[in-house]
Amino acid sequence: MNNNSRSRKSTTKSNSPVSKTGQTRLLKKRLLRAGEENLLEGRERILVAARSCFARQGFACTSIKDIQVESGFSRGNLYHHFKTKEDIVHAIITQNLGRFCAQVEKTLLELKDRNLSLGDVIHELAFLAEQITKGPGRGMAFHVWSLAMVDPDIRTTMLACFENIRSALEAKIVALMTQGKIKKSKNTQELSVTLFGLVIPAFTVQSVFMEDKAVDSKQYAQCLEQIFTT
Repeated sequence: MNNNSRSRKSTTKSNSPVSKTGQTRLLKKRLLRAGEENLLEGRERILVAARSCFARQGFACTSIKDIQVESGFSRGNLYHHFKTKEDIVHAIITQNLGRFCAQVEKTLLELKDRNLSLGDVIHELAFLAEQITKGPGRGMAFHVWSLAMVDPDIRTTMLACFENIRSALEAKIVALMTQGKIKKSKNTQELSVTLFGLVIPAFTVQSVFMEDKAVDSKQYAQCLEQIFTT
């Protein structure tokens, strides 16, 4: 009986050398990490494909089939990541707005201690808008703005990002007033809203729709400064 007990005991999980060394747990962690990385890579691949389709065709004219073909995934694989085209649209808009907002805030923070004019600030921000406007997502902003008019969730996301940018601009305006770069005023919120409108939407519209007459970010800043100075 003792021999049988020893035999049974030697095959139990608690006596396994793998269990004792923790190799099983480590293997599970590695497999879990690899699975998560594959999911993220697959998700990003779909979003890249969707961006390409949306830039060519717009949101409305792009089907889930178009995105599937562009990504090279099977329909089942695509649905494993996103249930609807709307889910993909929301993910892209949230990413795009978040990245742009972060870039603007980073730029304004870097400009904080530099002795720049308002024209310099406008140039820096217009340059950021220019990179997006002329990049792979050319024209994407207009699709987002249009969709935000009818989709409350997208509008909420967009307004939150835009408010962050406006707030950062207001802080920069106050700093420029303190430095004597622009005339002091109590209406800093109104000034920040106006500056936002001039730098982001207005620059983007002329950049896309004025074709050969469109000006680049440096020319845009110089023209605004000339108009305001005059």
